[in-house]
Amino acid sequence: MEDLDDEERIDMVRSFDALDKSGWLAPLLRESHVTPQAYVTHAPPEHRRHFGQYFTPQRIAEWMAAYVLQPDTRTVLDPAAGTGVLLEALLQQPGWKPEIALTALDIDPAILQVLAHNLDSAAPSKLMLRQGDFLLDPDASLYDAIICNPPYIRHRHLRNRQALLGMFERRLDLKLSAFSNSYVLFILGIATRLAAHGRAAIITPFEYLNANFGVPIRSFLLRQNLVDGLALFEHTRLVFDDANTTACVLLLRAGRAADDPIAFVHVADETELAPIDDLPEQTITCYRVAELDAEAKWLPLFPSTPTAPVWLPDRRMVALGELADVRRGIATGANDFFTLTETERTSYGIALTQTRLCVTKAAHAPDLRFTDADLERLRAADKKIYLLDTRDELTSAIRAYLDRGEQLGIHRRFLPAHRSVWFAPESRPVAPLWVNAFSRRSFRFVLNDAGIANLTTFHGIYPFVTERDPLLLLAAFLNSGIAATVIARQHRIYGSGLHKFEPLDVAALHAPDPASVPDSLSAAIVQAYLRRCEIERTDRDEAARLKDEIDQLWREYLRGA
Repeated sequence: MEDLDDEERIDMVRSFDALDKSGWLAPLLRESHVTPQAYVTHAPPEHRRHFGQYFTPQRIAEWMAAYVLQPDTRTVLDPAAGTGVLLEALLQQPGWKPEIALTALDIDPAILQVLAHNLDSAAPSKLMLRQGDFLLDPDASLYDAIICNPPYIRHRHLRNRQALLGMFERRLDLKLSAFSNSYVLFILGIATRLAAHGRAAIITPFEYLNANFGVPIRSFLLRQNLVDGLALFEHTRLVFDDANTTACVLLLRAGRAADDPIAFVHVADETELAPIDDLPEQTITCYRVAELDAEAKWLPLFPSTPTAPVWLPDRRMVALGELADVRRGIATGANDFFTLTETERTSYGIALTQTRLCVTKAAHAPDLRFTDADLERLRAADKKIYLLDTRDELTSAIRAYLDRGEQLGIHRRFLPAHRSVWFAPESRPVAPLWVNAFSRRSFRFVLNDAGIANLTTFHGIYPFVTERDPLLLLAAFLNSGIAATVIARQHRIYGSGLHKFEPLDVAALHAPDPASVPDSLSAAIVQAYLRRCEIERTDRDEAARLKDEIDQLWREYLRGA
């Protein structure tokens, strides 16, 4: 690898050692190939969140690679290379040539080591790996092809935000919104690095197509006549694991003629992806540059537009996804085997240290708070509350239990069969707030005061602000009558009358930002909500009265907007 000599490799290792205090990288690098799933399992969530790391599904990566790679391609850049999903898709294209010069950049020294490890055996002769921030990269080289899944870092967490915005504003003569996320800056940076007739494929969240902060980006791309196409994925499809956003792929092409069409493509499922010319007509609408308005919202321009998020008409509301991450619960692929009652645990001789406490059914947490006392009641009733968690050394009891699982064929079931270790559990931090994924009546947001894990019966909500009062304030709103009216329009209903709430649906709900609620009002709502949680088990009428009181407080706050 051309630009990493032995000394530079050592420096890179040292720079990572300063970060890797928990030693999670070494086990990864012992694997022959590190998949994104393996990386997500081992890398601490705070590390991935710091660097905005989400990974491209294989089929989408292949589609992007096929678009950017042309017969005359000589230089390729991936400015946020990650574990190498997009690069490997490029190397596997029939049109790839050994003489193509490939540059891979990433700001994270840890993931750059993973990338070097993954490409070590199949690296092209002209491969350059560099650690650095693409947004601050002094290299102004132009490329025939750029392929990228930019880091997803919200504006409030974007390092050096004002300096970055100012730099792009001066360089491109435009005015950017303070709400610009990292990926829109990557779009602008990539657009300026295309060689004549160069192509780029960039997978990002869709919000910049519809939101006000996207107007300068849409305007710049139209002025430069760079947009060759946009592929928008179905709202119900969670393209990025653990990122609650609808995904889209932006296709850029330098040297377009003024009347070249711009394809707006609706993708119901990534397995249906094909070259744009081969896609079904009903999934594509084409426009000319002159027909597009940067000031207008672009979501309605797509054919069969997927369900748009429901917005509450109030400037004091923000999308819940701006306040918290929403993730599905732990999927085991065989709950009967991977979860245990107290009787089962003791009869099999499985130690507590080889398990993790969890809630397995929504009916086990029917109230607004789930407490230690609730957990003890489930234990006493011999309900399944233990999730097999064999991260440590396998004991003889665990080995015997796993042998039993193999005899039952558990290791051949879909999810276990697709894990690197079939019995290894998914890595999920404890969620402070749960919401049931299915319901025949109403959805409830449950405070997880017992601090245990949740299976897929609940989605987990992880507020970015971790203090207790903002969490209570958020729960008080989400369990209000005001929120219920929005939820009624946001979820899906099956023919059997079963209601389903997807993580993306939850993230699209709007709620007041707790930081914007006056202290006196916040204290009043929190006090009333705690009383509601306390009384609901014994006095439903009083709990209903408190709910009405809280609703009235929220209405007064929102009317004052």
